[in-house]
Amino acid sequence: MDVKNVNAFTEVIVNTFETALNSKPFRCGDFSALDGDIRNPDDLMCIITFSGTLTGAIILTFPESTAKKVYAALMFEEAKSLSDELQEAFKEILNMVIGNVKAVISGQQIEFDEPMTAAGKKIKFENTDAVKWLLVPMSFKEWGHFSLYIGVK
Repeated sequence: MDVKNVNAFTEVIVNTFETALNSKPFRCGDFSALDGDIRNPDDLMCIITFSGTLTGAIILTFPESTAKKVYAALMFEEAKSLSDELQEAFKEILNMVIGNVKAVISGQQIEFDEPMTAAGKKIKFENTDAVKWLLVPMSFKEWGHFSLYIGVK
């Protein structure tokens, strides 16, 4: 996995959240290399898949408490659950990430699929492209942690 791409994806995630929510997430632990499918370790899984000169996925997982706080900051209302409305708000954030990735990784021919969200710890992302994963533990100072998985080949 090319470090330039990892850094680009990570910076886009950080900058998108900072712009949309006025809160800058930061890395809060060591990187981990993973293989295989990704089973949601948290409560909300957000997925961006892409193909072209780069193939892979970006996955973000959030504990319910963090997801609700992110939603509240974005929508100026409290979420009672990981509702369809909350998941739609996260899809909008993912669409912003896609737009920002396109701007940052110029010169690459990348097609993005429609972003996906799913609630539940039993959710699994099947790694059909057999990408190697880099897990980046992230956190917001005020809202709690989340996980960023980057898989690119």
